[in-house]
Amino acid sequence: MIIAMVPLARYGQTGYFSNIYLVVIPMVIAIVLRLFIFRPKKLIPGEFFIPTLAVSIALTLGGLFFLSFKQYFSMPGIYYVGALGFGMLLLNSIFETNFEKNVDLTKFLAKMMIGVGIMGIGMIVTTYIKHYQLIFTDTFLFASNFQWGNNLSNALLIAMPFAFYLAVTQKRSIPYFILGILEYLAIVMGLSRGGMLFGTIAITLSCIASIIVAKTKRNRLKFAVVTSIFLAIVAICLCTFLLPVVKDLLNNLKISNSESRVLLYALAWKNFLKHPLFGTGLAYNPHVYYFPQAMCIYWYHSTLFQVLGSLGILGIIAYSIQAFYRMRAIFKIKSLFNLFVLISIIGFAGYSMLNVGYFIPLPNMAILIVVFIVVDRNNKYLKKNPKIMEKELISLK
Repeated sequence: MIIAMVPLARYGQTGYFSNIYLVVIPMVIAIVLRLFIFRPKKLIPGEFFIPTLAVSIALTLGGLFFLSFKQYFSMPGIYYVGALGFGMLLLNSIFETNFEKNVDLTKFLAKMMIGVGIMGIGMIVTTYIKHYQLIFTDTFLFASNFQWGNNLSNALLIAMPFAFYLAVTQKRSIPYFILGILEYLAIVMGLSRGGMLFGTIAITLSCIASIIVAKTKRNRLKFAVVTSIFLAIVAICLCTFLLPVVKDLLNNLKISNSESRVLLYALAWKNFLKHPLFGTGLAYNPHVYYFPQAMCIYWYHSTLFQVLGSLGILGIIAYSIQAFYRMRAIFKIKSLFNLFVLISIIGFAGYSMLNVGYFIPLPNMAILIVVFIVVDRNNKYLKKNPKIMEKELISLK
């Protein structure tokens, strides 16, 4: 996730990545040598094989009877179809095969997400320091420096609730709680409209959940006090020197009926009605309203409309199956970990309705595969260890 975050501010600068082969070539050689030197384990399908297979089939058949042979096998469509489809199916089986069983992986995953959160905060802070003079002089130009705020929001919406999970399960609870709040502020300061909206929903759910499920009354009080202080500071800042800046930024962030995003949604619906079964495929590019950068597909800027327009009814069925399997895993055991994974998915999936989160192979889809395998592993681990499960279950006492 951190590797994928590093070049976000270089969006559209294809020349900057011209030497990427210096990384790819040794990586491919290493993978080949690994397969020859060490005999791979027999791959295990795992709990999420069927939904991942369903999505793979939908992606592969997307645009059937609409795209020409040349279009179907053109880049970048073929990359996204392969990476999001059978590439993720292979990745799912590799992770399922190699992740340890009957071991608590939740804290490791959560602490990994802490690293992602710190990275995101650092990116925002350094950008504000670099362009601080524009904040009060030209807010529109200042906001233009955060085109990458959308993709940063994807990463932080996934990561943020895990800070609160550690807050309610670790001894040093307050540092994790404060870090979660700082991650939310980083989302807001990234100036992504959808990120602000669903970040606010996620932080609200995270703070309320933390206060309710905290193991001790003392921690509940601590969380409530920190939340109150945070809200008070925000209110004071808004009422004093930030209100004019916020008003100016909000004017620049408004959505109009003539905005390309709205027109893209209408186009996706039109394509769905014309090609309801398989959609127009990920290789489709009408060259209107949105002009993709090199190696990017024609994004409708909404996962819902991307599925409708690109994959049709088959895509709706496949992604519904995937959502069912994932939600079933979350609600199988009412554990603290599953609660905060649910909040993470609410934030990320909600934002993806206004963005393309579910159609970004690396890191978004790969990390979600990891998250849900850990959810499944943890469910089984808790069932085998009743004493540990008793501590991990949500308690309202």
